[in-house]
Amino acid sequence: MHLRTISAAVICILLAGAFTMPAFADLKRPLVLSENGQTQYKIVIAEDAPQGEAQAAKELAKYLNQITGAQFPITGDAAPESQFEIVVGDTRRKSRSDVPEELRTDNWEGFTLLRDDVKLYIMGNIPRATLYGVYDFLDVELGVRFLTPEATHVPENPTLTVAMKSRTYGPAIERRTIWEGGNGVVIENRLNGISFGHLGDELGGVKWVGRPTHTFDMLVPSEKYFDEHPEYYSEIKGKRLREYDGLITQLCMTNPDVLKIATDTARAWLGSGVKSTPQIKHVISVTVNDSPWFCKCAPCVAMNKEEGVVEGGTKMRFVNAIARTLQEEYGNVSVETMVYGTQLPKKTKAAPNVLIQLVADPDWRFALDDSSHERNRKQLQTFREQKKMLGDGYFYNWVKLGTYGSTSYLDPRPNLRYIARNIRIMNEEGGVRGYFCQAVQSRGTEMQDLRFYLMGRAMWRPHIDSQETIKEFCTLYYGKGAKDVLRYIDFHHDEYGQLETPKPTMANPTIRYDDRFIATADEILAEAEAKAETATIKQRVATCRLPIWKLQLDRAFGETGKIHFFPVEWSFKIDPDDAGLTDKWYQTTSFDDWTTMRIDKHWTMQGEERRGAAWYATTFNLPDTNGAPLALWFGSIDGDADIFIDGEKVAEQKLGASVMWCHGFFRPLPNGLSPGEHTIAIRVFKKNYNAGIWREISIIDMSQPISPELRTAGERFLKVARAADLAFLSESYGGKYTQTDKVYYPKIEFFLKHGQMN
Repeated sequence: MHLRTISAAVICILLAGAFTMPAFADLKRPLVLSENGQTQYKIVIAEDAPQGEAQAAKELAKYLNQITGAQFPITGDAAPESQFEIVVGDTRRKSRSDVPEELRTDNWEGFTLLRDDVKLYIMGNIPRATLYGVYDFLDVELGVRFLTPEATHVPENPTLTVAMKSRTYGPAIERRTIWEGGNGVVIENRLNGISFGHLGDELGGVKWVGRPTHTFDMLVPSEKYFDEHPEYYSEIKGKRLREYDGLITQLCMTNPDVLKIATDTARAWLGSGVKSTPQIKHVISVTVNDSPWFCKCAPCVAMNKEEGVVEGGTKMRFVNAIARTLQEEYGNVSVETMVYGTQLPKKTKAAPNVLIQLVADPDWRFALDDSSHERNRKQLQTFREQKKMLGDGYFYNWVKLGTYGSTSYLDPRPNLRYIARNIRIMNEEGGVRGYFCQAVQSRGTEMQDLRFYLMGRAMWRPHIDSQETIKEFCTLYYGKGAKDVLRYIDFHHDEYGQLETPKPTMANPTIRYDDRFIATADEILAEAEAKAETATIKQRVATCRLPIWKLQLDRAFGETGKIHFFPVEWSFKIDPDDAGLTDKWYQTTSFDDWTTMRIDKHWTMQGEERRGAAWYATTFNLPDTNGAPLALWFGSIDGDADIFIDGEKVAEQKLGASVMWCHGFFRPLPNGLSPGEHTIAIRVFKKNYNAGIWREISIIDMSQPISPELRTAGERFLKVARAADLAFLSESYGGKYTQTDKVYYPKIEFFLKHGQMN
């Protein structure tokens, strides 16, 4: 779809704050690329042009045709030279060596737009850079905007005159990647990766070889080595352990055998296929496991002490040793390691081919250089100190713009205004030259399209103004509803974005959003939707309302029709051999030999370190409901669950914990459950990480009706979310649509049965 809803004058105004062209050459007479839908120009490429340059020529011809209506033929450079040409890439016409010195850049992805009278040359240092040069020309000089996969703004201008100077550009950010990049426009917005992947071997990018992160247990697999060589792994409290407190431990990085095995594994990952290619930067990850349990053996402790850190000295020496070996053998491979649960050592510097990846975020609601904000002031100081420690090196940074202290991708996140500013400050003052932006996995989530657009443009040109870019996107994407969408963004950021109390918690991440927010936000966005001029734009605006409807629904689940609220303390018993089902623990009537456990916090956060199977149980008195249909509401159970009442199984939850750990669910109770005392027992099973019941449980009377507002919210959520292709609700590794089709949509559908069940 092509948007043609904004004038050339407006585009010029919007561009003024986003880009200033360097004065590399005198302004010449304008290029008249077309007149009244006709053109004299041809696009010229090399006869044997590589994929990036051939793709660049095709894209240029396509968009010039859409702008002007004229056909711009593509011809090889063996054809006779003509007066009116746009030359793409290295050709017989000119090569990069013919570019004047002042217009050259040694930037990996740098390119030059060179005016030669009425001819234009677009040449990049690598083929992908030439493609970026074409997209940049379409963007800066012609006002094309790549908004979303379905919506590109292409101004119509049958007579296309371009007044431009020669210019060159090389992006300051080397790695520009957004998690699940397929949710937005990737190549056109000049990103060079999708999640941990690159753009294919022809176009290239930063290419991870082997597992992309948390690799220690892949480099020296504990499953393979621990039984015979426990000395390869962390010593904790005097004992070598494969796991501790439910989490995998780290490697013993002072053990020479561990270094040899890890280096051999890295070689195997690289294999013989890694070749030196200018368009690909090969990276192999040597990063700690997702665990805090580092080795505390005497040599490891001594080495870290020598380096002036609690953790990180052993890792830097370990990583450097692997990097030096790979440098000798491959020459073109960088070794990446995270500052994750570790510090940069005070003595040993990273080897030249070691990439240090931070996992460091400011509070994105505020500018990183806002000295009045304590967290950001400290974070900026840390960036500066780390940059100084690193010397001539630089960092990549794994940032988490999609979280904002929340477990749901649809929770409101007032973190749009300072995206570009913070990326720029991290680059210029913190030495960050690569970003992996962990945003969200799904279309249709809270302001996802706008946030993706902002992140992409900010990583390409960190000096853009985020607020002007927000206005630009909304004007182009939401049509006549744009003013109200912008009004909602301002309302959200101004009145709720900077609130410090009440603070979000894991159990209640949206506590700051009161009834006033819900009512005002929905009213503003309803006005925007009413003004939208087409069904497509109405759907876009309605997608902005999904978080508001979800707030309403989430607060009604478990509350509407609630007739019994279970106490926070239950009887509890760990089932170390997982024998409870076989031994029928669910038929237990006396819990004198059980301990107690709260159900508002994981059992692993209450002093019980063991994982696996565990049982919760309590008695309750059911009031007389005159035979009304009843349901159990579970706020969140982190793990598989089997639910029993009076010794009989009544329900279960068997979707994986990576899908369900923070999601509530209903389960209907069997008909005929009599008033009076009953016993409920719940088996929870989770092998690793946090485990247990950690949000409220209640009994719901489904005969009680819901309000018209809630019914509308539920019905519209189902329709709009499906049309928006909502695939995930929170970070999940359970497959697309599992959380929506199997969890949230059925939950809404069940909720809408309130007052309609016999």
